[in-house]
Amino acid sequence: MGIHVSYHPFAPAEVHNLYFDDMDRDASFERLVLQLGLGLDASARLKAILSHGGRARPEGMSLCQAHAYNMAKVSGLLRSCWYTSNYRFSALLELPDFGQYATDWRDVMPERIAREPPAHERFAPRNDGVFLSCEGLKRLRADYAEHGAVRSQLNRVFPRGWLPIFWAAADYAVARDCGLIEAVNLVRPDAIAPSSLMA
Repeated sequence: MGIHVSYHPFAPAEVHNLYFDDMDRDASFERLVLQLGLGLDASARLKAILSHGGRARPEGMSLCQAHAYNMAKVSGLLRSCWYTSNYRFSALLELPDFGQYATDWRDVMPERIAREPPAHERFAPRNDGVFLSCEGLKRLRADYAEHGAVRSQLNRVFPRGWLPIFWAAADYAVARDCGLIEAVNLVRPDAIAPSSLMA
């Protein structure tokens, strides 16, 4: 069974203020709805996601997966996302040196939430919930241009024309001081019109 991978621009400030911050959430929510001009359906979905604040997750989903999935849902209401079929950056995290581009979830979450997880879970970057920071994306772009090993590995995991789509997402995010959330099975081409998948 295949997976569906999508990339969602998200800034650390948004991660804290929209997703994790319990303080003044109702006022922030109302301002956000007005600012974005969200309709009733979109505002209801946003409120439902934000009410969890990262605490709710489907059964069998790791904490990393849940945060990536829920934050990507929030991002999807704020701006466009990029779909890369079943091709994903996280496939490179098993290789030496590629972990430097991904951000540890403990660096994204507030300290009160980023306590030591249960023994069977870990926050280190892995293939079930990856956040590539703005700085990480800049380094990745530079290293792709300068180092053949990085270039060949990215070309390998994003074959047949998918790499330009990943770079489009990365460049869009960097231009707005955002990082990218890699989400799995959030965007499905059979459920969303292709024209809405990319900016």
